[in-house]
Amino acid sequence: MLKVAVVDDEEKIRLGLAKIIERTGPYEVVGVWASAREALRSLDASGAELLMTDIRMPQMDGLQLIQELRERGSQVAVAVLSGYNDFAYAREALRGGVEDYLLKPVNQDELARLLERIAEKVGASRSRQPLQAESLIELLLAADAKRIPQPVMQSACDQLDELGFIRGMYAFVVLHAAPMPDGEQLAAALAALRREHRVLMREDGPPAVLLALRHGDHADTPRELAVTLLGRLALSAEPRGGISGVHSGAAALARAYGEAEAALLQAWYAGSPAGTAVSAAAPPPGRIPAAAPALGSAPGVRPDEQELRAVLPAADLERAAVIVEEWLNAAEQRRLSWADLDASASALLAQLDDSLAGQPAPQPSGPPQPLRSRSWSAYADTLRQEAQQRLALLRELRHQSRAVETVKAYLQERYAEELDLQRLAELVHLTPSYLSKLFRSETGETITDYAISVRIEVAKRLLKDHPELKTYEVGERSGYADPAYFTKAFKRVTGKTPKEYRDGVR
Repeated sequence: MLKVAVVDDEEKIRLGLAKIIERTGPYEVVGVWASAREALRSLDASGAELLMTDIRMPQMDGLQLIQELRERGSQVAVAVLSGYNDFAYAREALRGGVEDYLLKPVNQDELARLLERIAEKVGASRSRQPLQAESLIELLLAADAKRIPQPVMQSACDQLDELGFIRGMYAFVVLHAAPMPDGEQLAAALAALRREHRVLMREDGPPAVLLALRHGDHADTPRELAVTLLGRLALSAEPRGGISGVHSGAAALARAYGEAEAALLQAWYAGSPAGTAVSAAAPPPGRIPAAAPALGSAPGVRPDEQELRAVLPAADLERAAVIVEEWLNAAEQRRLSWADLDASASALLAQLDDSLAGQPAPQPSGPPQPLRSRSWSAYADTLRQEAQQRLALLRELRHQSRAVETVKAYLQERYAEELDLQRLAELVHLTPSYLSKLFRSETGETITDYAISVRIEVAKRLLKDHPELKTYEVGERSGYADPAYFTKAFKRVTGKTPKEYRDGVR
């Protein structure tokens, strides 16, 4: 389906023409704009393959619009709309490479023939190039590109080298902001550059812009273009950019992207000011490893997963906190890539989460995403908070577990005393109600039931080992002053009276 956009300063004409186009055949109107400047801002994002523009418009007329599009390297087909008095303008437009012109009011048959001809032309172009340039570039940048058969890679390079700006000179600009700009925001910002470009909105990485360079550009032109681009993005998002060196030919695309991403990573770790564009040609001091190690996989990088597995079960949470801090320092020093950083941090927090599994505690949120963090320091602070939250939960669980053990030990030692919940709560610095809930959660029984079980076990030992004691004496030594109540409690727990139990164990 041919995608068409219309620009005309007269609302009645542009809206009417849009309706006629969609009624004429399998055509989709993807943009209707009132001015040439509005068209320039939105054309790339719309995906239009044919632009129909009026010639006479205020501020920027149709001919100026066409000239601007061609200077930017836009490949969109253009048809102009003109009145009888504008024939000289229309003739000039035809010389400028437009497809055709239509007189106002538009003849529907002529419009239909124009649309059909452009649709056939665009369709033929699609068949000659089955993949869009962006898709081919993505193929060359794929992490597993080495697995792609060489003939496929060569074919992609050959198709891309047919594009003049790739065959000529270009530079990559890789962007970072929080939040990241979307395609429409990038298109509006790129309009100020007046350069042919390709935008890559990557799912697993920051957005990147491939910028065409011209003969006569100087060595600092890529940086100037990047700074202009960043200046058009929201300052509150703290945009930064990494710039590659100048390259030529599709075979160098992966190298150029790697340079730009490495420069951006340097700016992100350094916390460079918003609007900063770091060039790969002259990076700040410090080596950026091409493939940084994950947690515990590189010599001299601590902590490792084995150490965490050792200290967490031992409840050495102070050492665990030190391990987290050591890992943060090591990650910053080695400049882990975003992918490695995310994988390593996820592994780190997963080990802490494993220690919380099955515990009656609120589960913390997942690890922060590096690409959504404004800088390394912001990311490290968030990750540190996530780790500290988990360690605090573990510490609280350890404290609660010790509180239960303290209560159990107290009851085992002072079983003959009257049960006093308030006194037990004060012993472990908890409220009576919380202690009751915690004890049942930890042991599966109430404090009263546990105290009864302790007393009955004492009574069973006395009945077995001291036959000289009367039943009521056994009850008294076990904490039951009332013989009748002792007999009732003993039978409820054991299913036998004290006498039946004693007779059975003789």
